[in-house]
Formats: sequence, structure tokens, C-alpha cells
Amino acid sequence: WIRPLEGGPLEEAPALVLEAGRGVVGDHSFGRLRHVTIVFEDDWNAAARDVGHPVDPIGRRANVLVSGGGGARFVGSKLQLGPAILEVKGITSPCPVLEEAAPGMMQALRPEGRSGIWARVLQGGTVQRQDLLQALDRSAGNSASSESRPIE
Repeated sequence: WIRPLEGGPLEEAPALVLEAGRGVVGDHSFGRLRHVTIVFEDDWNAAARDVGHPVDPIGRRANVLVSGGGGARFVGSKLQLGPAILEVKGITSPCPVLEEAAPGMMQALRPEGRSGIWARVLQGGTVQRQDLLQALDRSAGNSASSESRPIE
């Protein structure tokens, strides 16, 4: 997803163009500190179970939704998302706008970094659905192999 205007609605995009050192082309955060935000489906669904009902991930207002969970373990590591290379800098804070749409979700996203991660783009590229997310280094909690997750 992209959000052309800060505070505005998200727009589903068939592909995201990531520019090194800048972020997601067309997103309001382009050129700011947080280049791209990623939420993990299993983490999101665990939080939704805690509030007692399904919550649409678009409410997270992130750029990318990937399958799998445990996104917080990637903080401090480098990831490849499709052709792009990212450096994961931190866990995102749950957004108050989400709380309006799904009361209790902000608190449910806090444990274990369920709210997702943010990264800076080191190498740009066009990211499309079904591209893979792969850990490029061992600091992501991986031993000998990288981990892949298709983009939803």
C-alpha cells in the first residue's frame, strides 16, 4: 500500500517502487526516516485474536504485508524484499488511528513487536506481490539458511 497524503487513506498498489535512500515512491513518507513499513500476517492475526475479532490489516497503515510472524527478530538485520535490500531499524509504534477503527488493537499489537517493523532502503527495486522476503544475515535469528516469506 501507499499513502500519498499524510493522514490520508491507503491505496492498494500492484507494485511498490523502492528508491535507495528515499523509500516508497509516491508515499507521503518518501525521503523521511522510515522508508518502508512491514507488518507480518501471523503477528497481526494474533493481535486480532486478542481483541476478539478479525481486523483488516489495511488499518495498520503499513506499506507491505507478508506471511509469517515474528517480525521483531529482524530488527538490526538486512533483508531482501524482491529485488530491494532493506536495513531494518526498528519496530513500528501502533497508530492511534487504528485504535479508532478497532478498539483494543493498539494494546494487542505491543507484545513481541506485533505492530511490524520499519526499514531503510539500501538498494532500490520494484516489489510485487508474491516476491520473497529473505534474511541476508544471521542477526535475524537464523542459523545457516535465509528465511523466505511470500508477499500477500
